Amino acid sequence: MKSLNRFSWIVLINIFLVIIAGSVVRMTGSGMGCPDWPKCFGYLIPPTEEAQLEWEEGKEFVKGQMIIHDEALWKSNSEFVATEQYNPENWTKYTKHDYAIFNVFHTWTEYINRLFGALLGIFALITIVLAARKWKVNKWFLGLAIFQLFLVFFQAWLGKLTVDTNLNPYMITYHMIGVVVMISVQLLLIQLIKREKKQISFSTFSFLVRGVGLVSIFVMFFQIVLGTQVRQQTDTLFKAGVPRELIAENFDNMFIIHRTFSYLVIASIVFLFVKLYKNPRFKKPINYLISFTALEILAGITMYYFGMQAFAQPIHLLLSLLMFGFFVEIFYRLLPGLSFKK
Repeated sequence: MKSLNRFSWIVLINIFLVIIAGSVVRMTGSGMGCPDWPKCFGYLIPPTEEAQLEWEEGKEFVKGQMIIHDEALWKSNSEFVATEQYNPENWTKYTKHDYAIFNVFHTWTEYINRLFGALLGIFALITIVLAARKWKVNKWFLGLAIFQLFLVFFQAWLGKLTVDTNLNPYMITYHMIGVVVMISVQLLLIQLIKREKKQISFSTFSFLVRGVGLVSIFVMFFQIVLGTQVRQQTDTLFKAGVPRELIAENFDNMFIIHRTFSYLVIASIVFLFVKLYKNPRFKKPINYLISFTALEILAGITMYYFGMQAFAQPIHLLLSLLMFGFFVEIFYRLLPGLSFKK
């Protein structure tokens, strides 16, 4: 049980590392640093200089390798050695998008993000093996571990679609929803393991308290989704030439809704604090929730009043997902019958 618990936590931590890496990718505009998927310019290990993506006489090319030629991406049809003249019959134009720019920083930033995703898949697979060994203890261990690996592959597929659609904002939002589901699933697995490891005495909570606990999760979920839309507006306005210090003044009603939902989040926290803080099992998660909320408000103020600074945006996102995680954890602790064994 100890190994299963350890790797379950490693998976959860790795999910947040993927979130941080993805945030850095978006902050630095590196989303198209690798214009294809799962390889990067047709390489397993991406190029480090633009010369590697240029056609050159006598150069050996393998099938699927890419070059940038005439401001477009081209993929080799087979393995060959380049002759004296460029032969278009050896190449197929990459038509999923028209992005054909190499920036070594953007490329390796995106590549590292993908490596974190691959590492997450490996840890999720190990968790499945460990959960299978505890099949007789609780069959839900294995079910949740398998579902988590499915979500990892699903997120990878969404990542491919995001690249193929040249960072379509809706695909980015779906990507974020998938992350929220992954956090919820992993916290549920950790909670079930914890209940098997030791006997926990539970208090009985009213339908109102449990209801507010559940509603707070959905409020925070919609707040995160709304935040992705506000972030998209930020990127759109910035690309349109609006100075960062004037971006907040040009937001539409989406930002007002996003800000309004923050009051609902705070109201949920106040309610849970009043009802649960005296219970020792809830003191620590509520303390963390309050702390992350305070930092989240500070990050939001920094972005709004100091020109939507890029460095604050990934911090804002990470804090919101940590808040979501603690809302989920508090709700799970409100359910004394959470074992699924009967």
